[in-house]
Amino acid sequence: VAPLAFTSRPKPPLSGLVFFGAIGLGFLLVEIVLVQRFVLFLGFPTYALSIVLFSLLIFTGVGSALSSRTDDPRGLLLRALAAAMLLIAVSAYGLQPLLRALIDWPFAVRVVTAVGVLAPFGIALGMAMPLGLRRLDALEPDAVPFAWGVNGIASVVASVLGVAVAIRLGFPAASLLACGCYGVALWQALRAPWPKTP
Repeated sequence: VAPLAFTSRPKPPLSGLVFFGAIGLGFLLVEIVLVQRFVLFLGFPTYALSIVLFSLLIFTGVGSALSSRTDDPRGLLLRALAAAMLLIAVSAYGLQPLLRALIDWPFAVRVVTAVGVLAPFGIALGMAMPLGLRRLDALEPDAVPFAWGVNGIASVVASVLGVAVAIRLGFPAASLLACGCYGVALWQALRAPWPKTP
């Protein structure tokens, strides 16, 4: 975040960028955990990486597209963040036993199952960024580049932080940390001002 202090562009309040840092951290933490969880289920790390990334990219795109059709962006964002927190919290301890119970299924069925399990994660997580940017662009358009920057920086930090937390405390702890990040984003979305709808 420090390089942002040296730009000549008008700087938004730091509190207005907390949301984008939180979802940047949370998303990559979730992604790291999900890749690890699906390694045994799908048989090889390359399969897990490919299918998790494919599914999240597709369904975050779906979530983003759906978010553009709402007349109540604040309400949809709050529901999406709450759903993301619920999914992440349940997956912290519930996903691994589920995948173990299904591990004897044929490979093709396991792939379809993996995509189906990942779909709600992608849709919920995919709504946060576009809805947050929609609010920011309406209230503080000069802050939009900062939001992208903070989100990108947080994503890079999460790639290291997620591995460190998982090694030290386990993957459930990394999931709960991601859940906490989305909790911060939810808190910020609740307290932040929103543009008046016509």
